[in-house]
Amino acid sequence: MEQPLQVINLDIQGMTCAGCANSVEKALGNVNGVGSAEVNFALNRASVHFNPEFANSSQLLSAVENAGFNARRLKENDDFAELSEQSEEEYLKLRGRMKFALGFSVPLVLLAMAPMLGFSLPVLLSPETKPLNYGIIQLLLVLPVLWAGRDFYTKGFFAFSRWSPNMDTLIAIGTSAAVGFSVWNLTGISQNIEGLYFETAGVIISLILLGKSLESKSRIRASEAINSLLKLRPKEAVLIHDGKESSIPIDLVHSGDILRIRPGSIIPVDGVIAEGSSYVDESMLTGEAVPVKKTIGAEVTGGTSNTNGVMDIRVIRVGAQTVLSSIIRMVENAQLAKAPVSRMADKVAGVFVPIVLIIAAVSGILWWVSGAETNDILRYTIAVLVIACPCALGLATPIAILVGTGIGARNGVLFRSAVALEAAHDLDTLFMDKTGTLTEGRPKVTKLLTMEGFEKEFLLLYAASAEQGSEHPLGRAVVEEAEKYNFENTEISGFEAISGLGVKARVNGSTVIAGNQSLMQSENIIFDIPPETAKQIPFGSTSVFVGIEGKLAGVICLEDMARPESIPAVGKIREMGLEVVMLTGDQQTSADAVAQKTGITNLHYGVRPEEKSKIIKDYQQKGCRVGMIGDGINDAPALAQAEVGISMGSGTDVALETSDVVLMKNDLRHVVVALLLSRATLRNIRQNLFWAFGYNVIGIPVAAGLLVPLGGPALHPMLAATAMAFSSVSVVLNSLRLRKFSVSQGPQ
Repeated sequence: MEQPLQVINLDIQGMTCAGCANSVEKALGNVNGVGSAEVNFALNRASVHFNPEFANSSQLLSAVENAGFNARRLKENDDFAELSEQSEEEYLKLRGRMKFALGFSVPLVLLAMAPMLGFSLPVLLSPETKPLNYGIIQLLLVLPVLWAGRDFYTKGFFAFSRWSPNMDTLIAIGTSAAVGFSVWNLTGISQNIEGLYFETAGVIISLILLGKSLESKSRIRASEAINSLLKLRPKEAVLIHDGKESSIPIDLVHSGDILRIRPGSIIPVDGVIAEGSSYVDESMLTGEAVPVKKTIGAEVTGGTSNTNGVMDIRVIRVGAQTVLSSIIRMVENAQLAKAPVSRMADKVAGVFVPIVLIIAAVSGILWWVSGAETNDILRYTIAVLVIACPCALGLATPIAILVGTGIGARNGVLFRSAVALEAAHDLDTLFMDKTGTLTEGRPKVTKLLTMEGFEKEFLLLYAASAEQGSEHPLGRAVVEEAEKYNFENTEISGFEAISGLGVKARVNGSTVIAGNQSLMQSENIIFDIPPETAKQIPFGSTSVFVGIEGKLAGVICLEDMARPESIPAVGKIREMGLEVVMLTGDQQTSADAVAQKTGITNLHYGVRPEEKSKIIKDYQQKGCRVGMIGDGINDAPALAQAEVGISMGSGTDVALETSDVVLMKNDLRHVVVALLLSRATLRNIRQNLFWAFGYNVIGIPVAAGLLVPLGGPALHPMLAATAMAFSSVSVVLNSLRLRKFSVSQGPQ
């Protein structure tokens, strides 16, 4: 039996462009036993799926190191905050090197440009009287700049030696050519001072370091959403033991401990209130700023804030098992994964650098053949090498995904993957479950109808006893109604839940069947509702039929009110161009009642769980791109079948696991947020890709001197470096515009 693939996440250091990410991805993919590897340049992360029979973490780390990069394994309980601090340290290092390089580049440029600007230099530095001194001073000034940019050379030439050239390779070759040609002209017989390009190399390195530092800072800003979640985890908790308080590190808290939560403090872990009450700010989960009242027995979530009262909570989940950790993990996974739209950009970036090297070589040869001067040939060649920037291509998608998923998490919308974020923008049909999605999910018993020979109390007792093992909201409502009467304990055995139909059980030795009309028909209890009984069933109510020993004992009528927010949410979704379809296992009357209130005109009722997924498949075969919203076990097949499965935060574990998007609050208006955010993110990605491709399509021919024969200008390598440095920065800044996203207006 083949062993299932395992997943390992790696922190990759040393990547400077999309070409680096492709090199790491290729190196990991070549390891025997690796099924797939995804490298995110924006996050410096890699996710590797591998077979542990053939590969292990040591081999994966070695593969990355052999490719010229540093890597370490990320564990589930890794301190994400520490990783964030590493990004800050990287930015500070780049900024320091940039300032150091500029400190030498500025006097270098002033010295080199002085004669052209009409400034006179001291005799000892004058190019006319002391050309050697003039050149040597420039060489001495450029050497510290080259040292500041040493990583470009070590990584660039290493990658070139491994036949996997990257952006660093282009920079290294271009600036090395400039410095080498300058030294040649300086030390030659003629001492050609006009052929010195020391300042070009210095400025190129300085500008690229400036661009990298700005890019690094912008990437930190892009991850502010997840960083804000990280700050919600306190480092200490107040433990109550033998009636005494003691402050302990959060790592020492265990399930079952009693913690005291004072007003204004953040709840450190997930728990249940054992004593006291308060209002809890759950905005980090739901996006709602209004605090929620919590009393004894209510569950509280780590990371939420206690506003006024003192509470003692019993710990139920700690560490990686808490809701907050799950949210962080879900957001990180979504940010790490690649959206389909990024595949094309990755493929282009993978072959981009070799193509640029060829273009630079061909450009130089053509200008040499045409009889151009050596200085011009060098200028065109260097400009091509320097202006080319696959970084923008590599950042176009992941930065937008990073910002988009972070905004979603901040507003109570969790995308499980980048694929889901992209797919959501393209939906044209949205299926909705009724109970718990369009309605409150808390049905109430409104009427009891009994057949001849049966009492109401007897009917309720036996029905509730049979429903005790049910997870369905209707079953729970029947049990809650029975609890009001303090019935004596009953003997229950042989419980069986029949998905989409109802339940069967033995109660005090009698066979009890409770469920919908279809179940009654399959059990040969009734085929049609007795006319007198049908007249008494209120319109819009849901009926639970109860059969005892093969006879219809009565009908329990329940009503589940439509959520107030469902009406505007459905209206907004339809305004966005999506067809809304109700998909429910409930009977026609109750489905029609909710449909009328919410404005839904297309509905399928009396549908079994396996039929839900079939209906969705039928729509897909007609060319529809389908989303499904649900919260129950019976919705899981449909959620899995849809292009995008959306589960309500109160849904079952099965529904949550099979969904692509999780709404932390049971509010359909958050579906609108998810759809609008998806559209805004994809629009931003397309803008980024347009700019990234357009920049290179225009910039490279101009740098190669294509406009010169037509009377156009030549592009100086320093201008090329400026354009290259700010191309990726512009992509990141455009992605950061997503932070201004609003539900009413979209991104600003």
